[in-house]
Amino acid sequence: MAITEIGKVFVFKMAITLCNLILIHCRIIEVNLGGTWIISNANNSISVPGTVPGNVHTALYRNGNIPDPYFRFNDVKYRWIAYDNWVYTRTLEVSEDVISKGNILLVFEGLDTVATVLVNNVEVGHSTNMFHRYIFSVKGVLKTGMNKIEVRFTSAVLYAKEQAKKFPYRVPPECPVPVQRGECHGNFIRKEQCSFSWDWGPAFVPQGIWRNVSLQAYNSAVIRDITVTPTKGSANITWQLSVALFVDSAEDGVTGTIVLSLPQLSHSQKLVIKLSQGIQKISFPEMLFTEKDNIRPWWPQGYGKPNLYTVKVVFLSSSRDEQSSINRNIGFRTVKLRQEQIECAPGRGFHFEINDLPIFLKGANWIPADAFEDRVTSSDLWNLLKSAADANMNVVRNWGGGIYQHDEFYDIADELGLLVWEEFMFACAMYPVDVEFLNSVKEEVQYQVRRLHHHPSIILWSGNNENEEALATNWYNTSSSFARYYKDYKKLYIDTIMKTLENEDKSRPFLSSSPSNGVDTEKEGWVAKNPNSSYWGDAHFYNYAMDCWNVSDYPKPRFASEYGFQSYPSFETLAQVSVEGDWTYNSAFMDHRQHHADGNQQMLGQAKKHYKLPNSKEPLKKFMDTLFIIQVTQAQCMKTETEHYRRLQSELIKGEGRTMGTIYWQLNSIWQAPTWSSLEYGGRWKMLHYFVKDFFAPVIASPYQEGGKFRLWVVSDLVKPISRGAVSLKAWSWSSFTPLYSKKVSFNIKRQTSKQVYEDEVETLLQSSKCKSARHCVFTVKPVDASTGQDLGPTNVFYPTSLSEVEGISDPKLKIVKVARMPQKGEFSVHIEAQSPACYVWLVAKDVRGRFSDNGFLLIEPSKTVIFYSWQNTTEDELEKNLYMKSLYDLYA
Repeated sequence: MAITEIGKVFVFKMAITLCNLILIHCRIIEVNLGGTWIISNANNSISVPGTVPGNVHTALYRNGNIPDPYFRFNDVKYRWIAYDNWVYTRTLEVSEDVISKGNILLVFEGLDTVATVLVNNVEVGHSTNMFHRYIFSVKGVLKTGMNKIEVRFTSAVLYAKEQAKKFPYRVPPECPVPVQRGECHGNFIRKEQCSFSWDWGPAFVPQGIWRNVSLQAYNSAVIRDITVTPTKGSANITWQLSVALFVDSAEDGVTGTIVLSLPQLSHSQKLVIKLSQGIQKISFPEMLFTEKDNIRPWWPQGYGKPNLYTVKVVFLSSSRDEQSSINRNIGFRTVKLRQEQIECAPGRGFHFEINDLPIFLKGANWIPADAFEDRVTSSDLWNLLKSAADANMNVVRNWGGGIYQHDEFYDIADELGLLVWEEFMFACAMYPVDVEFLNSVKEEVQYQVRRLHHHPSIILWSGNNENEEALATNWYNTSSSFARYYKDYKKLYIDTIMKTLENEDKSRPFLSSSPSNGVDTEKEGWVAKNPNSSYWGDAHFYNYAMDCWNVSDYPKPRFASEYGFQSYPSFETLAQVSVEGDWTYNSAFMDHRQHHADGNQQMLGQAKKHYKLPNSKEPLKKFMDTLFIIQVTQAQCMKTETEHYRRLQSELIKGEGRTMGTIYWQLNSIWQAPTWSSLEYGGRWKMLHYFVKDFFAPVIASPYQEGGKFRLWVVSDLVKPISRGAVSLKAWSWSSFTPLYSKKVSFNIKRQTSKQVYEDEVETLLQSSKCKSARHCVFTVKPVDASTGQDLGPTNVFYPTSLSEVEGISDPKLKIVKVARMPQKGEFSVHIEAQSPACYVWLVAKDVRGRFSDNGFLLIEPSKTVIFYSWQNTTEDELEKNLYMKSLYDLYA
């Protein structure tokens, strides 16, 4: 490439204006080939219309060939679909205008997964990687008039099996554990790993054209991708912006002009270029901005506005007959991962800084929202991510066993100010490292990083999920051949992924794995003896046998990037895919839906530690009550663990602690089943998600007991100190709305820190509060401004003993008094009343999608109004007919 001119752009803009008046001949011709294709199986016994983007399962379902794939046992019953080979076919009428172009391409944004592409019975390309963009030349194959396009898919299950069979040694795990009812050798194919099953999801192993496909015809060049790197300036330069394009030229010697503009900043640049054939990188001179430009930085949720600017790039060929353009929203922000040595203690810190400000990360892990990605709409993504933001999250981790998400996912994260921990799609396995596989991975990394680079929300690239720990701690019996698998591990994640990434994006940190010891992992040769250490990096923690109320049993990591407890979804969600005969806890359906070994009994076992299990003689009520108490248990467990990590933000205990992030497992569900999620399939909030909204609030008062002591902490994420704060501490009996005891605990706290503000013996607190015993009362705490009395955070609850032991809870006689439409569109007030305190008050809007402002709460007042935010058009009458309410008391009535 040769740059021959940088200058004014008005002549260029005039040329574009004239170009736009010359209709299609002025443009690169692009024909969207989405829509209806014909899908048939190998022996042509099935032939149905199907939509592209899409997959075989959803096409068969929509045409009535199969019932809902999610219904009851259909994931196994219709497994034959994954074993068949399927062909997508369509015809395309092509004009002479297209044929006359020098370059004619079929562009597949995503093929799932093993496929051969034919045009007019001539093979033009082959796919083996779901995460590639495939560009196949059809020049000389396409003809004027009617053309036939075929995409012949091979069963991913059979392909993976064959690849494993050909490989010279075992690459574990060969198969998922039996309880997952999955398929084998998913690690031998570059495809969504969880599509072969996971401990929270089914095995459908879909086939199909899962992303957009188009025909492109041109003589000059097209812009494929754009990367944007903002950096802080120095002296009078506030920001610097580096922009690079990846341009695909039809032939050597193509010349033209490229204009880059940022309309909101009245800034533009022009390059005159000469191109070589193929894709090449073109870098613009660095843009410099001063205070006069008034750049507004992009900030994550809770720290400021996620300000976005539009970058527009247009290429115009020298003959003025073709143009290509690309627009992207960007944000001015910097990201650093700090891992400094901790003084007087082993290990290093681990925290992120955005625009030089330390950020305590609060969020959840994201998994694919559906087993069939074509069913995930932009509205679905918005509701799920908006639910994360509404629950005070500032980060989601796109877990490495799923997919690189759709563009809309990252656009929404950019808009909402949600940070994204982005993983490369490798999880819980060893992987083959033959040349073909590694070359495919290199192309995958290159394409995905270029596609996603411009998003300010993405703050980290991570090489894989748990593969370092799996190798280091012998998950798959690899210790006898450790040297071989260690060599393979480095070849894939360090020599291939990391080195490719270094050439594509130096603006973000890279972790070789999660969990890992961060920078110290490299010192240990990239596979540490204990990658899950509390002294370095990030950590994952699961323990289902522990008493989840006992804070002493939780680790004290630098960063908690995975932790969680299971629960079932609501009855309303399960009922969508089950029948009445399934509605008992030990039914075959409930066993089939549980993919985590002993999971159903673990959930009951944890519930029994602090609650009486439901005992109704009416089977349906007992079933619904059991689902309820399991959700209560999950919410209380996660509250206890998460508040523990938040308190550790400023605490160092025997070298452990200084926790600077909590990303729980998991945000969403892939189907209607027991998972670790806080959002059910379809987006309904579990009780946990309402708890998340409170325990992730910017300021919380956090009470707990340990060793007979009652301790009260305040945690603040605010970027300013609280100089005159107070915690309102109250004791309540189970029979009255009048507190037994009230105390104000004064505090002041620095910005972005945690602090213990009160301590007492539990017995002394009970005596001071005039409680008969721990069984007879409950405590609430709320942080307030001592000067104004204004709330600084939500009310928190402290139970001095297990709820199975409490005495005095009576029928609260809960009643929904009034439902009224509010001025704001889609908002309704729901007014409730009670005659005595009620624990875990739970409101349900059965068939009306939406969420409440508060739910699962302790009701300690005779009346309360909550807001319902509807996600669909509804009326007061419809909402009221769908509302019901329950509390802990109702389980035993």
